[in-house]
Amino acid sequence: MQERLTEVEIRLAHIDQSVTELSDVIYAQQKLITGLEQTCEELRQRMQASSDGGSSQAPEDEKPPHY
Repeated sequence: MQERLTEVEIRLAHIDQSVTELSDVIYAQQKLITGLEQTCEELRQRMQASSDGGSSQAPEDEKPPHY
């Protein structure tokens, strides 16, 4: 009986460690997702601002700044 209890405790310790590791991975992924969402929103706002800017020239028709 004691041997079975020890085995269950060992398994529980491994499961607890796995849960902790998975939680850390999920936290890191959520930070990355949040950063990507912010970047996408900033890019969306830039694109909206540039299309609302009333510029009649297409970007490929603009001269580079050194001209």
